[in-house]
Amino acid sequence: MKKDKVNREFDELIGDPNYKHKLTREEHDQVHAYREKLYNERSREDKIDDILTGFRFSLRDYAENGNHTEIIQLGEFLYKLLDQIKVRKGAFAEYIEISPRNINKYFNGERKFTIEHLLKLEKLFNVHAETLLEIQTKNELIQVKQSHKGEYDKYKLEDLLTA
Repeated sequence: MKKDKVNREFDELIGDPNYKHKLTREEHDQVHAYREKLYNERSREDKIDDILTGFRFSLRDYAENGNHTEIIQLGEFLYKLLDQIKVRKGAFAEYIEISPRNINKYFNGERKFTIEHLLKLEKLFNVHAETLLEIQTKNELIQVKQSHKGEYDKYKLEDLLTA
């Protein structure tokens, strides 16, 4: 009985900013077990849909708000996704027509995904190819800026106008 009461309370109070009660360790464990049970009862499709939602959010967040000095390769996002949805990277590579021997070069940013690859990823994961391209372009800009630090400071419109 107590277990069901804790679960009902938790369900009712989730997100309530006025809720001040701190859960005991036992209550915390009960809530955790309850949530795990709910998760395990979900279909594989629902679980994958949640993972894909998180994937899309992470991509958009990085593209729009990510640190402008830290690089996260598009392949890193994909590698994590494939791991979460339990797809082998070799099978993924073959499916989108990349040599399985070369897939690690895409994952670590040594090779860029082509527009054709991005369009396949768009269909597979329901994420805009433009977002994927934006991430690759953003990373390339960061890399060039870091490797040519200060080199472009000499370019000024007033110098051009007086030339």
